[in-house]
Amino acid sequence: MKYWRLILFVLVAFAQLAVPASLIWKREHTLRLGSVWKFRTAPVDPVDVFRGRYVALQFEVETQQIAPPANASSGDTVFITLKVNAEGFAEIDQVLSSKPVGDDFMAAELSGTTISLPFDKYWVTEHDAPAAETAYSNLSRRDKQNAFATVRVFRGDAALEQLYLDNQPLGDYLRANAPK
Repeated sequence: MKYWRLILFVLVAFAQLAVPASLIWKREHTLRLGSVWKFRTAPVDPVDVFRGRYVALQFEVETQQIAPPANASSGDTVFITLKVNAEGFAEIDQVLSSKPVGDDFMAAELSGTTISLPFDKYWVTEHDAPAAETAYSNLSRRDKQNAFATVRVFRGDAALEQLYLDNQPLGDYLRANAPK
């Protein structure tokens, strides 16, 4: 009888470790093998009491009107394929109700005639948060849009890689523009 309890305990322990390990592996796999796409951002900025400070991101592609698939309704998961525009930024190519063939597509949520991307927070340290928020707000206004994020996309998964301000990674920008 004790032998079965031990086996059950080991199986439950394995399951509890396997789920978070598979999530971590999937994200690392996407960051390692995924194609890089640049998305223009728009300003927002909150705080998460439990997880810390972040720069809230909104992307221009989330404001574009799309033609949703005929059998999809608001709140459904759709799949978007991407293309690069003349300025080198990602644009929506197609919105599909089923997974397409290939690697460069991601899941998104349909919101009427727009989509919501699965990433919207760029986490920063408490120390860097005030300067990051100010710099991001200054560089992502309607009259001055000089902020973008790189996102790795691989077989339906998308991982936010880096936030760029004035064509520099956020950390480099903050160091170069720190008060002296």
